[in-house]
Amino acid sequence: MLLRFAPFVMLPMLALGQFATQPVIVARGVLNAASLAPPGLPNAGIARGSVFTVFGSNIGPSTPATVSAFPLLPGFNGVNLTLTQGGTSVSAIPIFVSLNQINAILPSQPVNSLDSSAARGQVITIWATGLGRAPFADNIAPAAQNLEIPLTITIGERDAIKLYGGRSPCCAGVDQIVVRVPEDAPLGCYVPLRIKAGNTVSNTVTMAIANTSGARCSDTFNPFTNLIRNSRRQGMVMLDRTLHQIDSYITTTEQNTTEALRAYFWNREPSPFAFDPQFSYPPPGTCMVQQASGNLLRGAAMRGTLPASSALDAGSALRLSTNFSGTSEIPRTLVPQAGYSAVVGSLRANDGVGLPKLDFPNATTLSFSGAVGDVSVQPNLTNLFAWGGRALLERIRRNVNTRIQFTPNDFNATSELSLVAYSAVHNATTAITCLAAPGVDTIQLSPDLMSNLPLSFGRPDGSLAMLGIGIVPLSRAVPFSGAGLDGGLLLFSQWQTKSVYIQ
Repeated sequence: MLLRFAPFVMLPMLALGQFATQPVIVARGVLNAASLAPPGLPNAGIARGSVFTVFGSNIGPSTPATVSAFPLLPGFNGVNLTLTQGGTSVSAIPIFVSLNQINAILPSQPVNSLDSSAARGQVITIWATGLGRAPFADNIAPAAQNLEIPLTITIGERDAIKLYGGRSPCCAGVDQIVVRVPEDAPLGCYVPLRIKAGNTVSNTVTMAIANTSGARCSDTFNPFTNLIRNSRRQGMVMLDRTLHQIDSYITTTEQNTTEALRAYFWNREPSPFAFDPQFSYPPPGTCMVQQASGNLLRGAAMRGTLPASSALDAGSALRLSTNFSGTSEIPRTLVPQAGYSAVVGSLRANDGVGLPKLDFPNATTLSFSGAVGDVSVQPNLTNLFAWGGRALLERIRRNVNTRIQFTPNDFNATSELSLVAYSAVHNATTAITCLAAPGVDTIQLSPDLMSNLPLSFGRPDGSLAMLGIGIVPLSRAVPFSGAGLDGGLLLFSQWQTKSVYIQ
């Protein structure tokens, strides 16, 4: 099943335009596009789902443009409009833009976004396909009736109350599910949502939930969210130290420690629909599921990864310096995506990079230049943790609840579970990411959550599953900036991983 959704919310009509530098809306210059009736007259209102006109100066491009294809988007040719009253905001849909006039559609119902969240207890509509068989032919107009297939809708790992689940009367092959957001649903910008139809669990999508319907969402635990949605020229750097144990799929147990650095510098437009597959974390206590073609453990790109054309230049190489091991260069790479990446230290001889080099708590400095500007930044600190059951964990069964326990030694940092399973037969990967609040020592994996993991066959065919636990102090990510950057964050984390079989 593939999901999209939009919450129902009643919106009054006060329009504000935004374009380039100093846009000006003419006084009383927001009118019904058909009648142009002056505001205040009885027939001057703008109905939801109708076209309205904005008159002004410098509110659009000098060359007029008209949309020519569906789907219509909340932004067109550099023009975005936000309609606001009180604490409620929604993005209008531009269909004609010019220097002095914009025509746009006032949405019938706002699409859930980072700038227009649903609230706890609110009724929302989810659009999907794949709920299953209907009791009528598929080549006639669908009937509005609940399907007999049992449906479970999970929002932030809580069950939502289903109000309707069946075909949409609008379109053949399109399902419509109406639910009430759980009163105890977690708040956040990327709250995971899944649907179980019969015994089949859908893909996972995310929705924004705030205290007030229509408000901007907030991820207080994750500073990367603001960077992703508000900055055009952004930098993201990850330093990590990982203790590996591989004893599945091979005859000899392998244990090693590696230290690695990955850095990405992007130019992307701020958007209320911004999502980054690596840094858009679910709220603590919830789990994200992502799937991709290829092997994520061997360099395949995640869905949603930005193209190489969006990358910014940070020089020919980054430089990582420590007191006792000198300077290491981090070269450019295109795998898994355009950026900079290298193993900078290892206890495994065949890596060819020598002993671990990250010098904590002494000075470790990352510096780079290029079009992003001259930047020098020192990473945050974090503590390793104890995972007593790691060595004994061999198999994970998809049809039973699995509890992973560990001892977090950094009680002010979030913990992350990462379970990545690659199937060589299908050349596809499923990745589960769960976050735990500071001090929490258990992460639970439910059968519904794990249902989309590919099975391990216990033979060396190229398949592999890796389970990792990390101390990820998101709140202590270090900000940095440069002449060619609007903002950046550097995060250091510590991990333990273990190879496992999925059954």
